[in-house]
Amino acid sequence: MRPASKDPHVVLLAAVAAAVALEVARGSGTLGTSETWPLLQALAAGGALLVAWRLQQRLRLAPLLALALALEVGFVVVHLALGVQSDFDSARVYPREGEALLHGHYPDTEYPPGAVLLFAFEALVSGGGSGVRVANAFTMIPFELAAVAAVFVLSPRRSAWFAALLAVWPLDAFYWEFKYDAAPTAALVVGLVLAYRNRWTSAGVVLGLGAALKWTPGLAALGVALWLLSRRRARDAVRHLAAAVGVFLVVNIPFLATSPGLVLHSYHVQASRGITGESFAYLVLRLVGRAEIPPNSAFYGPVIAPSWATTAAGALQLLAVLAVLALVLRSRTRDAAVAVAALAPVAFLLTTRTFSPQYLVTILAAWCVAGALLAATRRRQLLLALPMLGATLANVLVYPVVTPTYWWVCSWAMFLLGATATAALLAEAA
Repeated sequence: MRPASKDPHVVLLAAVAAAVALEVARGSGTLGTSETWPLLQALAAGGALLVAWRLQQRLRLAPLLALALALEVGFVVVHLALGVQSDFDSARVYPREGEALLHGHYPDTEYPPGAVLLFAFEALVSGGGSGVRVANAFTMIPFELAAVAAVFVLSPRRSAWFAALLAVWPLDAFYWEFKYDAAPTAALVVGLVLAYRNRWTSAGVVLGLGAALKWTPGLAALGVALWLLSRRRARDAVRHLAAAVGVFLVVNIPFLATSPGLVLHSYHVQASRGITGESFAYLVLRLVGRAEIPPNSAFYGPVIAPSWATTAAGALQLLAVLAVLALVLRSRTRDAAVAVAALAPVAFLLTTRTFSPQYLVTILAAWCVAGALLAATRRRQLLLALPMLGATLANVLVYPVVTPTYWWVCSWAMFLLGATATAALLAEAA
């Protein structure tokens, strides 16, 4: 046991095995299961990550990728074996929209064209229908591995532990499997790594592709371009931004040419949506008695709130993003600039009035990028990681666990911890 105790990969493997075993014990429910299982999974993974933190100089990329693969495949196989029902999106939305595109019709969708292309690929390889759920689960695995690898190679002496965190922390696994957010997240992380290595055009291409999948990586591309302009590197900024915009247009223009109304409809839908129950805006309005969830409605649906509240929520989101982008302009080093650019999508997602729990997939990865670049000591690594992990745990207790009666307390915890992690990273950058 003595040699094994000095190998962090052995301890992390035990945590992965424990997480999968606890998922078996959780049973076949999809929503509303006991809080016990994610709490125990967090305890097991947290203990292993603490050991890995102390032994992080021994962490290697290949074993971490194997651990990430084992965790995700383990969860998917367990869910299929137990008959766990899919989340609504991968059960209904992705098959419907992917099959529509395969039949030559651009769907009436709230997703950008890159996402619709991904859904069509999943429908094609799976035969459509319920097979899309399985196809989506396995299609997301390479994206998850790409994100782990990108964080690791960012600055291996400092980033290996954050890559381990991303690889074995099990509380985003539900969204890896049943949502498609791992795809734009991988594009965000890989694009930021390329920017960190001064490959501005390649970074723009990857971030532009991510924006075609889910818009928010485009904010990171904008952040990188602004920093280059602030350093009086206009040529690099133009190359980077032109590559991002160019790839985004390459994906969008064919559909804009054939179905302009439907493509633009996705933007109109997002802009016209009101405040939902999972958002920070709702929690604040609820606190002062100005918002409520309609009777017999799900807590994640639209809420009843004053008309001015939607405008105020949009203004808050805009101010948060502008504040982060302003900090990019003041960043004196490339490390700080890339880290703050990674946090621009985080600011956007945490403050959106239509928050959804799968956003933590992108948020956690962006936090890991920023933490790997900004944490100068191991103590700071740990202090930065604690609110990150706490936020993901609270997020799972909101959905899919749907903690009875007190889900809004968990929602408050998620936003407060998320804001703490983001503010601490921005303070490090400043």
